[in-house]
Amino acid sequence: MNTSKKLKKRFNSIEKSYLPLLNYEVKTCVKCSNEEFYTTIKNFEKACKKCKTRYKTTYNTLFHNVRFGLLKAFHIYIEVVYEKPQPKASELAKRHNLTYKTAYNFKQKVIKDFRFMELESYLRKNKLSNEEKLMRLFLRGRNFD
Repeated sequence: MNTSKKLKKRFNSIEKSYLPLLNYEVKTCVKCSNEEFYTTIKNFEKACKKCKTRYKTTYNTLFHNVRFGLLKAFHIYIEVVYEKPQPKASELAKRHNLTYKTAYNFKQKVIKDFRFMELESYLRKNKLSNEEKLMRLFLRGRNFD
């Protein structure tokens, strides 16, 4: 089984897709330069304790303001980075039920910042399984609406 299929199986839910993005979270508030945050439950957001500005986990990443869903974007990222040869934008559009223009633009965004995340090394460290256990404990009994 090739790498992209393994990664797609591993990151098959939105919650699992958020976990690697936690390394890229905002450390200081852009508005007030505060370094203390509340962590909110919904969508893994952080809120500044001083000015209450909310930051999503996808803030300032490739996945910021993606309108077709984080899971689709994550899978497209995996396909573009880890598949050989790279899929064409028309293939991506058909696979993920997107327009050609949307698939092309996101593919160009991924190519521009090609090695944004090293998912293979992330999996090798076995960090994901520990975080998954913590996430399950955290999410147990809570509904995300």
